[in-house]
Amino acid sequence: MVTNKLTMFRDDVAQSYPIKQATWGFAEPAPYLVPVFCVAIKTEKQPSIFPEDGRWPHAPSWGLDIRTRGLNDTMLLPGSQFSISDSHDDFTGVIFTAFFYDEFEMTEPNVIKIIRRDGDLLELFIEGQINYEHASMRPTRITVDARFTKCTPHEEIDAKLGGREALPPHEPPYGATYLPPTA
Repeated sequence: MVTNKLTMFRDDVAQSYPIKQATWGFAEPAPYLVPVFCVAIKTEKQPSIFPEDGRWPHAPSWGLDIRTRGLNDTMLLPGSQFSISDSHDDFTGVIFTAFFYDEFEMTEPNVIKIIRRDGDLLELFIEGQINYEHASMRPTRITVDARFTKCTPHEEIDAKLGGREALPPHEPPYGATYLPPTA
């Protein structure tokens, strides 16, 4: 059963945020001629229960760009998953993950699992971590269990791709690993 929630875990405290929008799509046009599969999550605003946040309200959002060789719509099968080990590509500067809470944070490592597919609907389980030296928050694990709707053209993708077209066309950033479903 899909919960349609984004949950943040810090030590022994967990807070779930209801998801108000979960979309997926492919970037058009494909930068570097490499397809980009993107998922985007927006949540409802609510007061934080984490002690350091002082009940300040937040509406976390998260965008993940999946780039891998040969990526296509037919790879989005139940049981398959993508792993994004780094949050960005050092050579090109392309960012693969962007989580917003108080400010933008990068998440790594990340796993995107396809639980179910029904046409343009995807049920996904996503997990990532904020755990690096200069993060604005203490180590945090994030999970999403939601039903995603296909959105083409994809507003989140098109907004994030603005600066990518000017990057050198010779080294496409391959930021994800694909694991097909097991029998």
